Amino acid sequence: MSEIPPDIPAYVFIKRELKNQIENGELLEGARVPSEFELAKKYDVSRNPTRQALRDLELEGYVVRSPGRGSFVAPTSKRQKPLRMTGWRTLAVACPVLECHYTRQVVRGFVQCAAEKDFHTMVYFQHFSNEAELDFLADIRNSGIEGIAFWLQHGSDRILDLLDKFHRASFPFVLIDRYVRSLDTDYVVTDNEDVGYRLTMELVERGHKDIGFLTTPLDNSTSEDRRAGHKRALEEAQLDFCEDLTGILAHEEESAAAVVHRIMAHQRRPTAFCCSNDGVAEKLIEELGALSYDIPGDIEIATVDDNELAEILDTPVLAASQVGYEMGRASAEILISRVDNPDGPTQHRSLKASMRFEPVSTEAD
Repeated sequence: MSEIPPDIPAYVFIKRELKNQIENGELLEGARVPSEFELAKKYDVSRNPTRQALRDLELEGYVVRSPGRGSFVAPTSKRQKPLRMTGWRTLAVACPVLECHYTRQVVRGFVQCAAEKDFHTMVYFQHFSNEAELDFLADIRNSGIEGIAFWLQHGSDRILDLLDKFHRASFPFVLIDRYVRSLDTDYVVTDNEDVGYRLTMELVERGHKDIGFLTTPLDNSTSEDRRAGHKRALEEAQLDFCEDLTGILAHEEESAAAVVHRIMAHQRRPTAFCCSNDGVAEKLIEELGALSYDIPGDIEIATVDDNELAEILDTPVLAASQVGYEMGRASAEILISRVDNPDGPTQHRSLKASMRFEPVSTEAD
C-alpha cells in the first residue's frame, strides 16, 4: 500500500503518479493501466478518487479506456498539445524570489544567453512549499518547454526521486546555486567552500582568533559547503573550531535573538563573525546593535552579500558577492547543450565569488 500525503487530494496524487510513470516510460504505449479497484487497494482509498484520476488522464490524452477491457496508455500523439510560441524553442528558469539582486542577475544572464541561441525563456518567480514544488516539477515536462534550470528549494525524498526520473528519462534540467550530492546531474554553483574559506581566512589575517559562524539551516549544499570552508580556514590557521560559536537562524528551536545572545555570552566571546548570507548578517547586525556592540569596532563581520547589503547599511562589512550574471549564462549554456545532446556527459560548473575585503560604508568621508 502506498501512502498519500495528507496535504494533497488523493485523486491529484494518483493522477500525478500515473502520469509520471507514463512520461518516464515505466508504463509504455499500449500498456495496461491499473484499474480503479487496483488503484483503490494500492492507495487505500475509495474508488471515487481513482475514478477521477483515470477520467482526468483520459481527458488529457494519456489514457484510453475500453469498457470491459480496462484502461491503456494512449499513443503520445493523443495527448493534449502544450502551448508553444510559434517560431521559438522554449526553455524555462525558475527562481525563488524576484527581489534579490543576485537572482535578477542570474535570470538576466540566462535569458540573454538563451536568446543568443534562438531560445525563448519562460521565467517563473515562485517560493514553493514542498508539495507545490513537486507539483510544479511534475507538470513542467508537459508544458512545451525543452528544458528547465532552477533552484531546488526542497530536497524531500519524493522530489529527489522525481529528479532522478527526469535524469533517467533524459529530460534536460540544470540545478542552479546548489546541487544534490546523491544525484549526478548538471549544475552550476558558486564555489561555496572557497567562499567560506576566504571570508574566514580574511578575518584570521586581521587578527581574529575566536570567530563565530552564523548560517541558515544546514539542509542544502550551499550552507554545508560554506561551513566546511569556514572550518578548513580555522584548521589551516591552527585555530579550534568551536561548535558553541556556531548558530543556525530560522531554526524552530531558537530565535535569532536567542542564538546571538547565547554565542555572545560564551566564555570565548567572538570578536568576528562569518555569515553564510546577507539575510543572516542583517539579523546579526540588528541583534548586536541591541546589545550595544559596535561594528566593526567590537565585532567584525564577513558575509556573502547577494543583496548589496554593504551598500545600503551604515555598517561596514567584509563581503563576497556571487557572480549571478555569469551563473545565469553558464546555466543556459549547459542546459542548451543538454537539450542538443541528451546523452552527453554530466556537466558541473563551479564559479568563484567576487571578494571585497575593504569594509564598505555609506557614511561620507
